[in-house]
Amino acid sequence: DLQELLDNAESGFIYFSLGSNVKSKDIPIDLRETILETFAELPYMVLWKFEAENLPNRPKNVFISKWLPQQDVLRHRNIKLFVTQGGLQSMEEAVYSGVPMVVMPFFADQGYNAKAIVYKGMGLSVDYANLKKEEFRDKVLEVIREPRYRNRVKELARLALDQPMTGMERAVWWTEYVIRHKGAEHLNSPIKDFPWYKYLLLDVLVVLVASLMVVVGGVYCALRTVWIYFRRNRKDKEKKTK
Repeated sequence: DLQELLDNAESGFIYFSLGSNVKSKDIPIDLRETILETFAELPYMVLWKFEAENLPNRPKNVFISKWLPQQDVLRHRNIKLFVTQGGLQSMEEAVYSGVPMVVMPFFADQGYNAKAIVYKGMGLSVDYANLKKEEFRDKVLEVIREPRYRNRVKELARLALDQPMTGMERAVWWTEYVIRHKGAEHLNSPIKDFPWYKYLLLDVLVVLVASLMVVVGGVYCALRTVWIYFRRNRKDKEKKTK
């Protein structure tokens, strides 16, 4: 039972998930072994979203599951740290839950997001391609043991959650607004009525091509004029010589 497992993690637990686009079961074996060796040295339970039935060489403090209710896990009172790939949704859920992060980005916007986490003081990042056990362990322990990371996340969570209405209330209000104003046509984007040639930027392309043709034509005419001038001078000199 997940609830019982997390409740009994008296020293706290670490949640590790690489999201839905990066499968933990598919990461390189040497990377997986480095992660497992690191987790084995930690005094915390580790909950790992792992998409296979078995995890070879799994330490006793590591528990795996193919799927986990991420928001519920992040809100649990015993959570110490979220090791994430740096997906935007995962970051938002961690911030709203007040959980500091160690980010292990793989592709797309994850690298940028990892830098943002470090810059904002909400955690640290590691390079999966050059991951060393000592570095990973030290960064995990630093984020857990240094209060400034969790305090910073909680501060940003207070800012993000201080809204005049909840997300559900906002969705209901705007739905009713559109109904009241019969589709709210005044809020439609101007691009909705764009001609197809403007949408495809063909008008811009025509201007660029025309400008290029004018420039090329001007250069051609100038060169031709110079060539004719020198040819005529040469003929005049030849006539004088004769």
